[in-house]
Order: sequence, then structure tokens, then C-alpha cells
Amino acid sequence: MQLNHAFVLTLIAASLAACGGGSSSSPADVKVAVNADKPADPVAPVAPVTPVVPTATGENTGAVSARFVKGDSARFVFVSIGLQSNGKAGTLVQDASGALSDINGIVFTGNPAVTREISGDASFAQGRWFKGTFSNAFGATSLTGNNASAHYVVYNSLAALPATGTPTCDAGTFTAPAYMGGASVSPAANFGTASGTASVSFDASGAKVVLSIDTSAGGSTGKVSASSSMASAGSSSIVGGYLSGGTGAQLVLADGGAGRYLLIAAYKAQLANGANYQGVATFRCS
Repeated sequence: MQLNHAFVLTLIAASLAACGGGSSSSPADVKVAVNADKPADPVAPVAPVTPVVPTATGENTGAVSARFVKGDSARFVFVSIGLQSNGKAGTLVQDASGALSDINGIVFTGNPAVTREISGDASFAQGRWFKGTFSNAFGATSLTGNNASAHYVVYNSLAALPATGTPTCDAGTFTAPAYMGGASVSPAANFGTASGTASVSFDASGAKVVLSIDTSAGGSTGKVSASSSMASAGSSSIVGGYLSGGTGAQLVLADGGAGRYLLIAAYKAQLANGANYQGVATFRCS
């Protein structure tokens, strides 16, 4: 299935114990947040920080080689429990650690405000909001370090697809896949690990992409396998059961800078034990 970068957003009625569904963004890029988190343990009250300043807790993980350079065609992919949002990145705030605290009006605050698996360079920025609160015009969602996390990637769209070429993709960078429902799991399995492979080729008909992501958590495993064709630079593909809460992915090709390309995937995987996980990944192809 092939979609343009005007996706249709759908509010997913999901809880931590229920399977989440999917949607794509509308042309207006409306964003809807759903609070679906477990209550946090009490903490001493502290003054909020806006935008986020890295705290002294040392809980952030990951790093970037350079800050993201936002172009006129900058866009984002954002997924959490009960929320999927895609659209133009009108505003972005990135701190010295490489973590984002404002993605087109989705604002992340808190003390501590913790971002995990920070990665990126001048062509993209990726991470997972782990502890803190993200909010927009529709409300606020608290992230307490349980399975509820918000995964994001920001990138610059390609101006055009090349006529030919078969770049080689690296091993990818991943956020930790987060439990989002299905079969019950222990707290130790709230987050898992992911690895994968990707390939991209270009010809007169457009781009052909192939993706495989292996996900593991709590001793169980699952795989996302996706292949798709994209006829234009501004298109995105939805593969498998991504929009219906099953195993699948949303695939986007992006500008990697200096003749390189990015293959970006937001994915959902059901493990063999029936538990569902989601995350994001970015592959550099050159």
C-alpha cells in the first residue's frame, strides 16, 4: 500500500493491557494524545523545565554525531501507545545531547525528562521519550519509565528519486521496542531489543525497499518483514498489519545528505508469546 506524506491520524483506544491499532496522518497533520500509563511512584516536587534541559540524573542514553539540520521539507514520525502522528516538522527544539524536546508542537518536559537511544546526525534525529510528560493542544501524557514510551524520528524529505542505483544500507539504529499490549508480560519485558537489515534500489519505476526487523523481549521473539515500491520521493508505504494493530511497518525514504539516503521505519511486531511491541528504526544507505 502506498501513501503520500499526508497521512490520516486516528485516535486508537488503547490501554497498556490492550493491543494498539494504527493510523496515518491527515493533510492537516492533526495530533491526538491518549493517556495510557501506569501511575508513577511519588517523587519530590521540582520546578518544570521548558524546553527540556538535560538533567543531572545521567539517565539519557545514546548520542548524535551532529545536530539535525532542518530543511524546508523536514518531517517527523511519532508513535506512542494510543498515538501515531506524521507530518511537517514546523518547529523543532534539540538540546546539546541530541534529544528533541519539541516536535511540531508536541512538547516534552519534566525533571527528570529522560530520552533513551538518542541517535542521529545532520540528516536525522531519533530517540525514545522514557520519563517526563509530552503534551500538545489535545492534552498531556505522562511517561513514568514503565512500558509507555514515545518514539520519534525527524528527517528531511527527498526532493526526487534517482533514476538508477542500488545503495548499500547499514545495520540501522533502533529505539528499544516497547510493550504495547497483547499477552501479559512481566515488568522485565516492558522493553526489548531489535536488529535488522534493509535494502533500497532505484529504477525507472521508482524505489524498491525491503526491510526485516527481529524483535526480542522476555525470552520471546518476533519478526517484521516488509517490502514495497514507492513511485515518488514524497510517498510512504504502509505494509502488513501496521494500521490494524498487527505486525507491519510504515516505511519512508528520506534525504541522507551528500547523495545518501535514509530508510525510516515505524514498526509493530507481535512476538511468539502474543505480546505486541513497537519502535522506530533508521537505516543509512549509500
